[in-house]
Amino acid sequence: FSAFNNMFTSATSTIIFLFAVALTRGQMDEDPECRPLQPPGKAGDCCATPKLLDEGGMPDIIKKCHEEAGLKRPSGPPGSGTPPTAEEMAAHRRAHECVSECIFKNNNFIKSDGEFDRDAIKATVTKMFTGDWATVALKTTEKCLASAKSEVDASAKCKSGADQVVRCFSRSLFLDCPASAWTESTECAAEKARLTKCPNSMPPPSHHKH
Repeated sequence: FSAFNNMFTSATSTIIFLFAVALTRGQMDEDPECRPLQPPGKAGDCCATPKLLDEGGMPDIIKKCHEEAGLKRPSGPPGSGTPPTAEEMAAHRRAHECVSECIFKNNNFIKSDGEFDRDAIKATVTKMFTGDWATVALKTTEKCLASAKSEVDASAKCKSGADQVVRCFSRSLFLDCPASAWTESTECAAEKARLTKCPNSMPPPSHHKH
């Protein structure tokens, strides 16, 4: 049981990390009109997602997947430095797709035939999201798994759709945030309008609910 619990905790940790990676990528390759305001202000308080794990060391697999994909962290804060070229943005996007695929594979979320292990993914999500989040998260999972493959670019190096699942999940949780976790404000309404208008835009990093 202990071994299973450790494996599950690792899978949960990597899912949380993938959401953070997706948010970072979304701010880099989005049209300027769709980028969030800098500084983000209180946008991270709009939808209080559950705090799933205490902050701690990420599994070694995350570092391994980053290295294999050649994904590099930005050298400065968002909006600083020289804007990336189209080629750099494309390379960054491909690297993110491969990081997500690598992490999914190492957590047995992708089967040997390249298809998603839907049961394993849904079991993890069900454990992570409870209460008012339970139905939202499960419906979102079904929707994102169904659409992911069709959104993979033909030129992509990593074609599993793992990155598309993560991005879809992150956006949908924000847009369908339960009323009990949502903050009604002008800023939050603007953030939701931005995501609705911009299908490739990502929500601000959430401030977790304890």
